Amino acid sequence: MNDPRMRRNNTGTTPPTWIRGFARAKARRARFAAAITLGLVLGGASCGGASEGPRGVLLISVDSLRADHLSAYGYSNPRKPDRRTSPYLDRMLADQGVLFERNYSSTSWTLPAHMSLLTGLPNELHGVRGLPDRLNENHRLLAQVYRDAGWRTGGFWSGPNLHPFFGFARGFERYVDCSSVEVASEKLFKPKTEESWLETVELHDRSHEGVTGPALVQAFGEWVDELGEEERFFGFVHMWDVHYDFQPPAEFDVFSNPSYRGQARSSHYRDLDLEPPLDQQDAIDVAALRDLYDGEILHNDHNLGQILGKLDARGWLDDTLIVFTADHGDEFFEHDGKGHKNHLFEEVVRVPLVMRWNGELPAGKRVGESVSLMDVAPTLLDLCNLAAPKAVWGRSLRPLLEGASLPERAIPMELSYRPSVEIMRAWIQGDQKVMDIPRKEKLFIFDLEKDPYEKTPELLLRDSSDARIRAALKDWSELDAQAARGSGSVPGELQGEMPDELMDELNKHGYLGEDNEAPGFKELPEVGD
Repeated sequence: MNDPRMRRNNTGTTPPTWIRGFARAKARRARFAAAITLGLVLGGASCGGASEGPRGVLLISVDSLRADHLSAYGYSNPRKPDRRTSPYLDRMLADQGVLFERNYSSTSWTLPAHMSLLTGLPNELHGVRGLPDRLNENHRLLAQVYRDAGWRTGGFWSGPNLHPFFGFARGFERYVDCSSVEVASEKLFKPKTEESWLETVELHDRSHEGVTGPALVQAFGEWVDELGEEERFFGFVHMWDVHYDFQPPAEFDVFSNPSYRGQARSSHYRDLDLEPPLDQQDAIDVAALRDLYDGEILHNDHNLGQILGKLDARGWLDDTLIVFTADHGDEFFEHDGKGHKNHLFEEVVRVPLVMRWNGELPAGKRVGESVSLMDVAPTLLDLCNLAAPKAVWGRSLRPLLEGASLPERAIPMELSYRPSVEIMRAWIQGDQKVMDIPRKEKLFIFDLEKDPYEKTPELLLRDSSDARIRAALKDWSELDAQAARGSGSVPGELQGEMPDELMDELNKHGYLGEDNEAPGFKELPEVGD
C-alpha cells in the first residue's frame, strides 16, 4: 500500500552505544536456556513452561498516539522537518525490529481499546464498551496467562481509564498507579452523591495536566531491579503524557513557534474556541496544537528511552521481547473535531505497532498487511510458547514476523460513545473500509489506497447487494450473536442509578463523552452529506 501518511523517513542515524549485538543476545539466551534445562534435569519445571523464548516481555502502550506523527512512520513536523519526533523509538526499536505499517485499534478511546489489547477480543466480546463497565471474571487477561505459567508480572499505569476497578490489575503481582493525581481510590468509581461525582470529574481533568513519565520510569526500574537473574517476566507500561492537555516540558517543546500568542497555548484544551468551518486564525491555532502534540510525543519518546535503559542496566534488553503500541490517536479537525471518541476515521484508529527481540526478529523489517491491536496478545504468547485462551479472537502474527503470510481477515471496530446514540462501527479488509454511522441510512465505503484521508466516500444503502456491505453486516451480526452467547461485562453499579440532572451535567462537562471527557465536539461527522 502506498499511503502517503506512512512513508518512512530513512535519514541515517547511529544507534545508541548500548544497543547490543546479535552475538551477545545469543550467548545470553544460551546461558538462560541452560539454566532452565538444568532445572528440568534436577526435577523442576521451568518458570516459563518452555526452554525457549525470550527471558522477558515488555508491552508498552502510549495513550492517544497517532502512528502518522512518529518519525518511525515517515512523519516530519512542518516547522521542524529535520527534527525527529521519535528518535528513541526509531533507533532502538524500529531500526532493530519489525514495524507494522497498518495496525488498527478496536475503537477510538482508552478503556475498551486496552481491554482489546490485553484480552485479544473485540469490544463486542469483552463487553467493556463504556463507563462504568468492568471485565467479567470469565475473560482472561494477558498477565493472568503469564502469571499462571510462572512468570513475574508487573503493570504500571498512569491514566484513569486503566484503573484496577475495570479489571486491569488481574494477573499482576504489582499494578502500580503512576498517575499525577490520586485516582487509585476505588471509591471514586462508585460515588453515590453529586458532590463525589464532581470530585471524580475534577480529578480526571487534573490528570491531563500532570507529567507521569518520570514516575513510570522510576517504578518500572525499581521492579526490574527486584527481579531475580533467572526469573522470566512480563511487564506492561501505560504511558499517558501524550494525551491532552498538550503541555510538553520546555526542553521538549521544540516544534512550537516561539512568536505564537494564540489561544492554543493559553487555554485548557477542552475550552479552546475552535468550531468548524475553520478560518485562517483557527488553522494557525490547530497548527499550534499539532506542534504541542509533537512536543509531547518527543517527551514521551525520551521516557521510552529511559525505560529501555532500565532493562539494559540489568543486561536484559536484547533478551526481552519489546512491543510498542498505542490505544488510539487524536484528531485535529480532519473530520471537523478534536480529540478522540468522536468517530472511527484513520487518524484515531490507526496506531503504531513495533516489535523487537534482538537476534530473533528481523531488524528493520516493515509489514504492510493490516493487523489489529487484538492480535498482540496471541502473538506474544505464541513467541513465548504459551497457549492463548481459547476464546481469543485475535491471531498470532508470528508468520508475518518470520516472512510468511496470513490469510486476509476483516478487522472490526466499534464505538459506543454517547448514551443517546447508537453504536458506530467500522470494518476493514485490505484497502476497503466500511463505516456505519448512527442515524445515517447509508453506509460509508472508503478506498484507503485512493482516499487515505477519507474525504470522498462511496455511499450505499444498507440493503445493497454490494459484497463489501454484505460481508461487513455479516461479520457484525456474527459478533453480536457470539457476544449474546458469551459472558459480556459486569455492568457498573451506577447504571440505572444516576439522576437525569447529573447525567446532563456530566454530559455538559464531557465526562460521558470523548474518552469520558469530550473536548467540546458534540455533533456527528458530516462526511458524505
